[in-house]
Amino acid sequence: MQSASIRKWLLALTLLAVILWTIVYFYDQSAQKAERITRIILEPQESFPYHKPEISISQTNKPSAVDAALAQKNLRQKVEEWLALHHRAADSLLAAFHVLDDTNYLKEAASNFPNDPRVELTVLTRNAFPDDRRKWLDLFEASSPSNSLANYLSAQAYFQNGQSEAAVKDLVTATGKPDFESYLLESRLDTEELGLFCGESALKSVATALANSAQDTGLASLKQLAAQMADLQKQELNVGDKNSAENLAQLGMILGDQLNSGANGNYLLNQLAGLTVESMMLDQLDSNTSYDFLDGETPGQRLREIKRQEALSGQLVKNFEAIKPALTDAEKVSFQERVNIYGEVAAMQWALQQRGNLPGGQ
Repeated sequence: MQSASIRKWLLALTLLAVILWTIVYFYDQSAQKAERITRIILEPQESFPYHKPEISISQTNKPSAVDAALAQKNLRQKVEEWLALHHRAADSLLAAFHVLDDTNYLKEAASNFPNDPRVELTVLTRNAFPDDRRKWLDLFEASSPSNSLANYLSAQAYFQNGQSEAAVKDLVTATGKPDFESYLLESRLDTEELGLFCGESALKSVATALANSAQDTGLASLKQLAAQMADLQKQELNVGDKNSAENLAQLGMILGDQLNSGANGNYLLNQLAGLTVESMMLDQLDSNTSYDFLDGETPGQRLREIKRQEALSGQLVKNFEAIKPALTDAEKVSFQERVNIYGEVAAMQWALQQRGNLPGGQ
């Protein structure tokens, strides 16, 4: 009887030990599981198999050649739909050229609308028909009789061909014209509108318009023109003709002012180009002599002011680039709208104000 009680007691202890061991085992397993979960949550994403460092984002998101071809085909179909809606008018063909970067649309516009000034300017700035450049320069001047840009581009071509007298004549003619029109804003708005029609986001359509229409301003040719004028100015000084050198300087200052003012002055690139043109024209004059075309200032005084303006612009751009990554897509679109309305300097100042980073003196 006593041995039976002992056996019952030992069995109870054994059963209790088994129960306790089971509890401890499963508690330990649960703790280890919890630890693994915690470690997964807290560890950086690079530790995950699908975030291996050797696999770049560009590789994982890069569309296949088939996908890219299909996207391009769909884009072209939307562009053609747009052209049909706008009866393949000159402005719609230019927008199609900008969006698809397909010169066939530019050639179609040139063939069907040779007297449209926007078409003529695009043909000239893209040098679409180099063998017929003089023909297109004359067409542009005829269709835009009040636009001095036509004469400036013509003067650059004359200089290029060694016809200095004809070039100077065009420069003088340009000073008597009231307009300096590159149609940049219209071109950008048309390209943005087409981009939106094709399904692009507002930000993407703005970026496309900026990247393509900027090449149609004629700025590269105008920089070449300024260099050609400076070369002629140097030649005049070498033969002792100070009056001709001063006249060229005055013509160059007018060109610089054209780039700096009006709608063209909305863009920092144009402003800086204008300042560069002025500097080139003043560098070879006596820095301490006052000139009437400088409103009584000396070239030295004006050059110092130009350097100050360039420094301010450089600092503004640096400050803007620092906060640009923090701008939302909506702010970036708003920024470009402000560029079109108020100018790039005012738009950059607005963007800096959004981040409270506008320094004094800007």
